[in-house]
Amino acid sequence: MEKTYLDEFKIAEEFLQVSKNSLNLSLRTSANRLYFAFEKAVISYLLFNQKKVPKNHQKIWELCAEVLGENYYNHLRNLYDLRMQADYGNVSLFVEFNKKIVEKNIFLSEKLIKKIKERLG
Repeated sequence: MEKTYLDEFKIAEEFLQVSKNSLNLSLRTSANRLYFAFEKAVISYLLFNQKKVPKNHQKIWELCAEVLGENYYNHLRNLYDLRMQADYGNVSLFVEFNKKIVEKNIFLSEKLIKKIKERLG
């Protein structure tokens, strides 16, 4: 069964909550779930606009920029950077990986996801 934009958005909200709940338990888990929460919200909006959702992260980012704009695109890229640091220990030249940065990104993600929800009606 194909997922609908509402299914994807529900997952986005669940992942956002998991990210918030795990912040003090596992910074890595929090960063990982935060990326996927935001990506799912973006996918939800793409489906809502009847866009074919690619499997490739980079292609999703490109569609995100096209449909939602540069702020959403940049945030998604930053979250991906945090996730790569959390999951693989990659060192980033762009985004530092620490609790304060993850908290700040949770706050911004919540704000942007709320705006997506408003657009979904």
